[in-house]
Order: sequence, then structure tokens, then C-alpha cells
Amino acid sequence: MVPRAPEVPAEFLETVRALQRAYPEAASPHRLPLTLSTFGEREIAAALEALVRGPVTQGPRVAAFEAEFAAAHGAPDAVFCNSGSSANLLALAVLARPAGREPRPAIGPEDEVVVPAVTWSTTLWPVVQVGAVPVLADVSPETLNVTAASVERALSPRTRAVFVVHLLGNPAPMEELTDLCRRRGLILIEDACESLDAEVGGRKAGTFGRLGTFSFYFSHHICTIEGGMVLCAGPEDAERLRILRSHGWTRPMSDASRQAIEKEHPDLDPRFLFVDAGYNLRGTDLQAAIGRVQFARRSGFLERRRRAAAAWTAARDLHADLFAPVRFGPGASHFAFPLVLRPEAPATRRRLVEFLEARGVETRPLVAGNLARQPALTRLPHRIAGPLTGADLLHERAIYVGLHPRLTDAQIDFLPQVLEELAREVRR
Repeated sequence: MVPRAPEVPAEFLETVRALQRAYPEAASPHRLPLTLSTFGEREIAAALEALVRGPVTQGPRVAAFEAEFAAAHGAPDAVFCNSGSSANLLALAVLARPAGREPRPAIGPEDEVVVPAVTWSTTLWPVVQVGAVPVLADVSPETLNVTAASVERALSPRTRAVFVVHLLGNPAPMEELTDLCRRRGLILIEDACESLDAEVGGRKAGTFGRLGTFSFYFSHHICTIEGGMVLCAGPEDAERLRILRSHGWTRPMSDASRQAIEKEHPDLDPRFLFVDAGYNLRGTDLQAAIGRVQFARRSGFLERRRRAAAAWTAARDLHADLFAPVRFGPGASHFAFPLVLRPEAPATRRRLVEFLEARGVETRPLVAGNLARQPALTRLPHRIAGPLTGADLLHERAIYVGLHPRLTDAQIDFLPQVLEELAREVRR
């Protein structure tokens, strides 16, 4: 389902067009940059309208964005927040609080949550921040993701949940992981921050688990500058997420629940009535105005990403003596393009980075590499379900290059030329 972009009054569009003529976009210093802004006149005009007409804080545009996002995923509800990292924190926080009159939370102090060893840091940090213990599971260098076997090796009697990541838009093996969690009585959470619209068997990433998280950071599939979403399988989690998102107060509760609490505390002003230790992780109507326009455009963005990924995969695979294959599923929603040097290849990761950057190709490590090797882990509780052979290989031999919807045909053709030049040089 593709939502219709919200209407933007013509006077705002005319203002934006005049500003764009007066202030053209600055050129990137890279011939092949990591990403470029996908904001068109409608996104900027929608933001301008929110600024002029208000509200700018969380309001009706946020509610509309949440409803459109949930409907597009066939989910009961979605909760917008200020970043994908905050979405992960909220998802863990909901599970770490007792629900209703339950005697204990779903994830208690020192309970274990399995996470991939290769992911972004804020998949792991929220586990620690709610008092649980992250357990780092190995990943497959061929898919960049955990496998059912690597997750099963990481389980212990203290395991309560599995936090699966769909890395770089490549969906993890969700049928096997869903079956494993069902058999072992574990909660399944999905980090789809880099994988909006990825699918497994026609089902969207983020809808297999109890909670699914998404990011709308600048380089991601759609952008709200900063922003995130938590997809919910049930209404109770959605209500509790909204309470935690907004200070822990009662405003987001259903009328019946809120009125019952107000009746129990007649001495307190119901406008400032708190029922939990919450955060302030709210998204703004300004962000949601941009997000609604971007969300309606996302199929075109994804088509361009997939076209570039197909061309670059074919070019990379021509140099099988240099680069290891990385298998993306048919339902992948490519976020970036990975290059993994074979262990026996006559090149180091540093040499690969220097070669590409010298020719104007912007690069990054494969996210945070093997998180077990990050210095922060020496200070934080964790367990390693080793050996992390696949994670170490990616840590030492993998990078990614930008793959975004504003790639021109010439830019798509450029990377294969650079890879061919690299292959000739290292084979001398």
C-alpha cells in the first residue's frame, strides 16, 4: 500500500521554488558520495507549512504518519519517535517494564538478549540500558546477518529475547528465527532501521516479531532528518510505548484507563499525571510532515537503489578472486553496497579504502564492525557466544559504499570501472 502524499498549498510550493532558485544545492566533494538529500520541493514545503501553521511539536501530523506507516505494514499500530536509536530504546524499555499487573517484566535485570555481533551500536546499548545482558551472536559473512544456528548457540537458561537485525537492507532468515523463538518461548524483536520495505516471502521486515524498529535518518530509505518508528503487534505495547515516549504521563492512554487513574488520584492535576518513569523521545510534527511526503515516494527510491545494487553486484562478482560473494535475498531493500575482501585476496581493507577514496568513492566500515572488539564492551556487561569467526572477517575485510536514490546512470557505471581498475592493480 502506497499512501497518497499530503496536499501542500500552492503558496508554500512557490516559496520553496523561489528559495531553491536562489540557493542551489552545493556539489558533493565526492564523485560517488555516500548519500545525498532526497528532499524535493514538497518535503520542504510541507515542513514550511508546519512551521507557519503549527503545531510544530507532536501533533496531528505525527498521528497521521503513524497511521499510514502501520497500514502499509498491515500492523495494528506504529509509534513515531525522534530517532531509530530511540525506537530501539523504547522497544527494550517496554519489555523491561511489568505490563499491567504482571509480577515481573518480560525482560528483567540480568536476563539475556541475543544480538548480532555486527550491527550498529544502538542495537546493543539499549539492552544494557534496561539492565539486561547482551549476548553477541556470530553472523554469516555471506548474508551479514545472524543465522538460526548462530542464535541457537547463543541461548542459555537466562535468554528472554532475540533482537534480530536486517543489515544493510538484507532481510535475516525470519522463518527459521521465528520458528526458533516460538519453540524456545523467546520474544522476537526486529531492528529494520536499514531495511524499510524489505520482505521475506512477501511479508515485510519488522512484522515478524512483537516489535519492529525503523530509522529515518538522513542516509536511510526515507528521511525525517532524525526520526524513528516502532511497529507494534498489539495495542497494549503501543499505549505503553506512547507513555514511555512522553515523560511517563497519562495523556496517551485510552480514555477509560486514563479516567480510572485520575479517579484514584483526585488530588493531582490530570494534565500532569505520571504513571511510569518515561523519557522525552517524541518526534515533531515538523519531522512527520517531511516523513509523510517521503513515505509516499519510497517505492521510487527503492527502485533506483535496487537498480544500482544489481549493476554493482554483477561488477563485483566479475572479480571473484578479490571479493567474496554477499547474498542479498530477493526481497532486499538495499541500503548500502558491501564489499568484502576474500581472506586470501592480495589487498587489505585499508588499501581498498584508500584506493576508492582517492577516486572519489566515499566509503564506511561495515557499520560498527565486530562490536565485541569495541572498547566500550570492556566496561559493559555482555557475553560473547563465540567464536565470532564471521564477525571478525567482516570487521577486518569489509566496507560499504553509498547506494542512494539520487545516483545517476553515470555514477552507477562509475563504480564498476573503479573495481576493474583496482583488480588490475592488485593482480600485478
